[in-house]
Amino acid sequence: MIKQELINALMARRDAAGLSNAEIAQRSGLTERSVRNALSLKGNPQLSSLLALVDAIGLELQLAPKGFGESAPTDAGYRPVATRVGHAIAQAPSPPPYIDKRRRSP
Repeated sequence: MIKQELINALMARRDAAGLSNAEIAQRSGLTERSVRNALSLKGNPQLSSLLALVDAIGLELQLAPKGFGESAPTDAGYRPVATRVGHAIAQAPSPPPYIDKRRRSP
């Protein structure tokens, strides 16, 4: 996918969801200017901004081998792995409690 296709897909999703750039900014935690720039041909958002934007419009970013889904033969057992950001990170389980291994019981 080239940059133009990605931007067009994001804008189409934004329009289909009936969201304004201001609403996307509020949902993503980005500034409205960052959203506007990311959805322009001259924009070059950081990965963290792109992931927040994608999550705010109800999409998820998936990685797949080049050519996946085209007529070229691919690994039949391959399935793209979904990558979630935003709320999923906030709900991640907390790490186990710290155990001080220096203290040993007699």
